[in-house]
Amino acid sequence: MFIESLGYSLLIALGAVILGFIIGVILAVIRICPKNNPIIKILDKFAELYITVIRGTPTLVQLLIMYNSILVVFKSYKTNLIVPIIAFGINSGAYMAEIIRSGINSVDAGQMEAGRSVGLSWITTMRKIIIPQAIKIVVPTIFNEIIILVKETSVVSYIVLKVSAKQKWDLLGMAQKQGLATPACYLTFLFSAALIYLAVVMLLTFVQHLIERRLKKNER
Repeated sequence: MFIESLGYSLLIALGAVILGFIIGVILAVIRICPKNNPIIKILDKFAELYITVIRGTPTLVQLLIMYNSILVVFKSYKTNLIVPIIAFGINSGAYMAEIIRSGINSVDAGQMEAGRSVGLSWITTMRKIIIPQAIKIVVPTIFNEIIILVKETSVVSYIVLKVSAKQKWDLLGMAQKQGLATPACYLTFLFSAALIYLAVVMLLTFVQHLIERRLKKNER
């Protein structure tokens, strides 16, 4: 039961990371692109507001709002895993945007000038030259965000998960369910969930270190 619940937690985290990364790249590019167009100016204000609101409100509150209002239609679906994936993805997107934006700003300005000087458009230069270098720079920080996101999925226990019309539980939700069924073992189940989270985080941290060493090797 705990393995199945861990699978749902990791599935939610994976979907949220992918969605958050896509949102983050789009928002980061909007924030740094030239504001010569009125539409871009409007999008920039929207991106700034989005990031401010998401970073300024608790993840649990965002999840409950999504579950009970914005994405309430999915409550009637046989499988509603899309709700926490979207909620955490939107949350992660705000942080990813700032991480990626800082990475883009850290790339030497001469890279953009070089790309434009050989006839590449701003978008092409950004896509083929700037963003690949920025992603390489921010990989450690992105991994930190992934680790935080995995731990934050524990608040999924506050909503009802359904898969094929059957109620399912995330890792913490399963620990609470089993603990309430056998109160004498409640702390045991909580400690078990904590150890599983710790093992997952340690594995991700190990992968992060491997990638960082590989990147440093390439630089040398």
